[in-house]
Amino acid sequence: MKFHITTLMLAMLVSFPSLAHGVHDSGAIKPQKGGVLKSLESVHLELVQMGQEIRIYVYNTETPPKAEKVSQFPVSAKVVLPRKKGTQDLVLKANGDHWTTSYDAKGIHRFDFVLTIEQNGHKDKVVFTVEPKK
Repeated sequence: MKFHITTLMLAMLVSFPSLAHGVHDSGAIKPQKGGVLKSLESVHLELVQMGQEIRIYVYNTETPPKAEKVSQFPVSAKVVLPRKKGTQDLVLKANGDHWTTSYDAKGIHRFDFVLTIEQNGHKDKVVFTVEPKK
């Protein structure tokens, strides 16, 4: 009898955490366009890849983040291919709240998209690892 009571109490004790709800907000910034988000000290950058087109969105650090005009940030971009196969500079076109460029991965499994952005008087280098969708 004691064994059954002990087993029942142990089962109740173990099952109580499963009754807790999971509606806790960690406060982490979520990508607004479904891409990959990287945070810097004064902006958040989101890379969205659609086929050969790559878009980079810029958001401020407020909560919730709001889109920034990209024309205020000097940038450059390049693609670094795996296994030292080289790099390729890309031209970014400003389109209001995002930059657009295109890159044909040509059967490459993965590449690094390197964005150099100037903000608050200094340059930051951000690396996004991109795996093209087939």
